[in-house]
Amino acid sequence: MNNKIAVISLIVALLALVAGFVRPGGNAGTEIAKKETVFERVMRTHTIRCGYAVWNPVLYKDVETDKVRGIAHDVMEALGKKLDLRIEWAEETGWSTLVEGLATGRYDMICNALGVVPPRAKAIDFSAPLFYVPSYIVVRADEKRLAHNDDMNDPAYSFSVLEGEASSFLIPKKFPKAQEKQLPQNTDFALVFQDVETRKADATIVSRSDFVEYEKTNPGKLRILDMHPVDVYAAAFGLPQGDVAMKTMINTALTALFIDGTIGEAVRAYAASPDEFFAPVTPYKIPADAAPEKGNE
Repeated sequence: MNNKIAVISLIVALLALVAGFVRPGGNAGTEIAKKETVFERVMRTHTIRCGYAVWNPVLYKDVETDKVRGIAHDVMEALGKKLDLRIEWAEETGWSTLVEGLATGRYDMICNALGVVPPRAKAIDFSAPLFYVPSYIVVRADEKRLAHNDDMNDPAYSFSVLEGEASSFLIPKKFPKAQEKQLPQNTDFALVFQDVETRKADATIVSRSDFVEYEKTNPGKLRILDMHPVDVYAAAFGLPQGDVAMKTMINTALTALFIDGTIGEAVRAYAASPDEFFAPVTPYKIPADAAPEKGNE
């Protein structure tokens, strides 16, 4: 009798253990608890943790106050107010590890804005574009052989670029005859300028803001070849891959900030010149006959 009771007790215990790992309507071995998404954690903590890399004037540290500033900073802080969420500037990192940090969950978003290029889409999602970045060919200041962008499409000339950056995809398409020297993705971006300066390459393709930063410490050594942009790419926030709720929330807030003029104001406030960044164009136009008549305002 005691043996029968012991066997029944054992069976009941095993059934209870199995039940603990079975989701209603699911299969045995499936854990009830699922991993919390970034969106769910942001809602629970009322905080977005930002990872960022320096890209002046898009996002940088003020040397006097040590506070984060820039276009992306102002947009993110305004986004936080729209959503009633706190923005925590959690981690500054290098460009070579920026995408990896988001993919591994060290922070919730990449908040400095970065180029929307295909290789990055394998690891992260992107928000709607904040602005668009024109790129220019930069050559040595004493370069006499070249006058226009198209002159670079010649096997006698070479580009220095970072592997995986927008320019590395542009060269085979627009300059198929030119030579291309690709530096590893984790290389300091300044080395593409140094390659041109030291004659290891004839040119590189960069944004105007990157050229302005290099020019501050290396005046008169390089110049923009042709003031017509050779390319324009979108810059957006980086988002966790596959988190649809997070992406929808961020894009909804960005749409509101775009329509009320906040994003355009931030771009104009920090851009050194009108051709440094292009703000998105308002996707609507108020009809002339919709204006209020005098006396009915």
